[in-house]
Parts: sequence; structure tokens; C-alpha cells
Amino acid sequence: MGIHDRDYYRDRSEGFLDGWGPAGATLWLIVISCVVFFGQLVTGDPLRNPLTAFGIYLPDRVLAGQLWRLLTPVFLHADLLHLLLNMIVLFWAGKRVEEVYGKWEFLAFFLGGGVFTHALYLLAYVAGLAPAAVFLGASGAVSATLVLLACNFPRMKVLLFFVIPMPVWLLAVFYVLIDALGAVMALTAPAAFLVPLSGAFVGAIYYVTGIRLTRILSRIFGRSARDSDRPARARLRLVPALKPAEPPTPLPTSKGTDGSADHGGSKATPAALNGEGNLEARLDQVLEKVARHGQASLTPEEREVLFKASELYRRRRK
Repeated sequence: MGIHDRDYYRDRSEGFLDGWGPAGATLWLIVISCVVFFGQLVTGDPLRNPLTAFGIYLPDRVLAGQLWRLLTPVFLHADLLHLLLNMIVLFWAGKRVEEVYGKWEFLAFFLGGGVFTHALYLLAYVAGLAPAAVFLGASGAVSATLVLLACNFPRMKVLLFFVIPMPVWLLAVFYVLIDALGAVMALTAPAAFLVPLSGAFVGAIYYVTGIRLTRILSRIFGRSARDSDRPARARLRLVPALKPAEPPTPLPTSKGTDGSADHGGSKATPAALNGEGNLEARLDQVLEKVARHGQASLTPEEREVLFKASELYRRRRK
């Protein structure tokens, strides 16, 4: 039986975020950003138009009570290149983070990350550590998303510029440094380098603390947390085994160089993940661990198993 035939795969309908499948929140964020940028173009220069004037980050205006300026800069961009860079990284990293944490939790993380990075800059401004900079863009929230992806899948291999192979953690460092360097070189807001750096800080703190924003919001507004209770199972349903007392199927043994049997322990070697059968056996063990202890208990190797299974499932649906 293939992975795509298993009972714990089940589509769920939870509203407009499911319109584009498991990456619904990511694609909605991209669409909204593109629509807003189009609005910037048709109303004048991207940096000088009523839409930008209403939503751009201005610390003095925020202190005067215009709190929406902590969020609205996330959807505003200075030019087409600025928009494309942020949206490409958001699409690639966001859809994978969304598969781990769920649609609503990722949406809360992305928007909350943007607000928090701007709030950190505001604190630096009030303390006299930063000038009254004017800036816009999703750099802080995108940096937070990329760093969160690197924390969950540090060994994932990516191709920089579609040519240079590197682990995703190195790509996150490269992206944040390039974004910060570009902000430093900008004459309009040289201190804006604090925004991508603050975004990286937000992503790391979110991963280390294990906080779930949807749970906090559910307590505040008295509503169900939706995805927050099952962040890693937005499209998975784990069916209890017919024999609960029966231990999970162990990984197939392999002969070591000295002829002794190697049972693999709790970690999956690269060779063990090559075959579909071995991947499915390892996936069953990982899902059982998620059901008992939650996704926060998974090791980087076990998260990689989930990622490989997800990739295989997507290829088979095509």
C-alpha cells in the first residue's frame, strides 16, 4: 500500500485558506501582496501614493496612535524587484512551514512576526538607539519564516541561484545578511537592517519556546484554536491501531561491515530513506510519536522523514 493510500491522509475543508490546498495561507499572502502592489502602481509611484502614505511605517505616527502601521508595511513594497524577492522566498519557505504548523498558525506567525519586528524597531527608536526611519516591505516576516524553516529542517539541501548547493540554515544566514546589507546601503532608511535581523530573532525564539499564537488568541477571544492543537496534522489523521498493545513495526535490519545486524535505533540513515517501503515504515513510527507526544518532540531527522513523505505524496498526486 502506497503512502497516498493510507487512512491518515484526509482532506479537510476549513474555509477560504483551504482554497489552494495545504499552502493556502502562503498563497493568499502572496496574492494580497501582489494586489496591494498593483494598487500602489495605479495610484502613483510605489513610494509616493495615497496607499503607501496610509500604510508605510512611520514611528512617530505609530506613537501618535496609528497602530495599523505596525502591520500594513508587510504588504507594501518599494519596487517590483523588492516584491519578487520577498514573494519567491515566502512561497518556497512559507508553504513548508505551513505544512508543519498548520494554516492558521502560520498566518498568525507571519503577521505577528511582521508586527513584532516593527515593534522592536519602535522600541529602539524610543530608546534613542535608532533614527525615525521610514520603510516598508515583508522582509522581517519573510526572514522569520526562513529562519523557522531552517530550525525545523537544518539539513535540507537547497540550490542558491538554482546552481550552488547549500543547507537551508546557510541560506537563511545568507538571506538575512544580504537583506540587512541592502538596508544599510539604502540612503532612505539605513537603520532598516534591524528589521530583517529582528525577523531572524523572531523565527528563532518562536522555534525555541514552542509558543503557539493561535492558542493564545483562542484564550483571548474564547474560540477554538483550530489548527493550533494539531499543527503537524492539518492534512493527516492518525487512525488508532487495531491492536494498541502491539509494538510498532521495527525498521528492516541491515548488515554492517562486520556482518552484525544493525537495527538502526531511533534515527533513519540516508540509505534507509531511499526505498518507499522503508520510508513508510519509518513514517508510521514518526506519526505514532507525534500522536503520543506532539510534534515538538520530533528530532531533526524525524522531521526530515515527514518532509520526504510529504514530497513523495505530492509527486504521486501530480
